[in-house]
Amino acid sequence: MIQNKNKEKRHGLLINITGNGKGKTTSALGTAMRALGWGWKVKVVQFVKSSVATGEKKFADSTSLPFELTPMGAGLTWKSQYPEAEHSSRAQAAWVSVKDIISDGSTDLLILDELNIALQKKWLPLDEVIKFLRSRPAWQHIIITGRYALPAMIEACDLVSEIQEIKHPYKAGIQAQKGIDF
Repeated sequence: MIQNKNKEKRHGLLINITGNGKGKTTSALGTAMRALGWGWKVKVVQFVKSSVATGEKKFADSTSLPFELTPMGAGLTWKSQYPEAEHSSRAQAAWVSVKDIISDGSTDLLILDELNIALQKKWLPLDEVIKFLRSRPAWQHIIITGRYALPAMIEACDLVSEIQEIKHPYKAGIQAQKGIDF
């Protein structure tokens, strides 16, 4: 495997992938594949997704690559049987985990899946999150995903992409499918 040398020469980016279209997490995981190809250590913390089986979790649990994925949420907010307080509590626990990962300094690429949603719903304090993300190691890349990126977060990021829905099979009655949607 290619070793990750000279990471101190990198300019770590804060990236945000937002919008109402499908593919935000998929895009972030595509970047993770690139990073893994270069021997980087990659971690994913999921703020909304729960421990329901997904393809990315199955991959993470089966690979010997330096890739970890931790779902910490209570599930899709519009389908969840949990009260808002449970979502908030889990997001706060995920944030504690993220701060530990960043402080540890051993992760090259950290994906904060659906952090935008947690911030939009005020489960986490926006100013604290931005301040902490800005204090990360200068070489560390972080990707934030999720709908509803707040203006202050957009301003804090180096790269922001918006994925726009044009057409979605769900509107034609086609349910989410393994391997494509989860």
